[in-house]
Amino acid sequence: MMGRNRRGPAGRRGSNLKARLGIATAVVVGGGAIGAVALATTSHPSTTAAQSAGYRSSYSSYNNESYNLAAGLNDFSWSQARAFTYFSHLTNTSRETEVWNGHSKLAFERGTVVLATQKFLLIRAANGSFNVWWISGGTKVTNVAASQTGTAALTGSTWAANAAMSGSMAPATAALTGNTTAAQQVLAPTTTTVTVNVAGTNITVSVTVKNNVATVAQNNTVTTQPALTTIGGVQRGDLVFIAGSREHWALHAKVILIEKTPMITTTAPTTTPTTSTTTTTPTTTTPAASSPVGITGNKS
Repeated sequence: MMGRNRRGPAGRRGSNLKARLGIATAVVVGGGAIGAVALATTSHPSTTAAQSAGYRSSYSSYNNESYNLAAGLNDFSWSQARAFTYFSHLTNTSRETEVWNGHSKLAFERGTVVLATQKFLLIRAANGSFNVWWISGGTKVTNVAASQTGTAALTGSTWAANAAMSGSMAPATAALTGNTTAAQQVLAPTTTTVTVNVAGTNITVSVTVKNNVATVAQNNTVTTQPALTTIGGVQRGDLVFIAGSREHWALHAKVILIEKTPMITTTAPTTTPTTSTTTTTPTTTTPAASSPVGITGNKS
């Protein structure tokens, strides 16, 4: 099970922090997925959409991106402060981004948690695309609400982090959702189904949320769970920075940074979110020289 940060609040007014840490008591899901594994079950779902994951290879400042991501992942176990600094230098892209580090393909993404399960997290990026990140007992989760450097890492924006420390999460929310209204529609308690074909695999994932129950179908396997299930401190509606690697076409999370924000709404959106069914095959370019930092586990 993933550990959660237990540090007390610091550097922020108690009332502001309390408001930011509050988890919306409202209800349920909206839709979207790409990745794998099953979850949730509801009868007679109405299908709204399907979309594949958004993806971006990092070409500009390639070696810096590779170094910062690898160093942050490498240092996180023994110095979160150092890792936060490295992560804050990563480009604030609107979609999942990948870089090569030696023979490893590293990846990171900023966005919103659409669903948390025992095996994966479903993430909506700022451009409206979806990715599934697999989690394991080695995945590390930290709530960075009390940390300015942690919030800078989460958002990729010093300005948004400064505003958050003053009690305003609007800039951070806007940066990670891209379109707050669209993100809220995905998280609204409506009957919405998103089906995704995962590029490079034979996996098809569909997610439906209805009456606070999330139904996830992976090929012929269907499971159900409460839409607001919390896994290792991560819950639907959280703002998230997630980093790790892509192996055999699947994204594997090593580090997850979150902040709570009342993104979930009990009011159905005026329009139903729609997406298009596509399957994208990621392509990357191998840099001429790899970064000297690799993912080797914890440092002592």
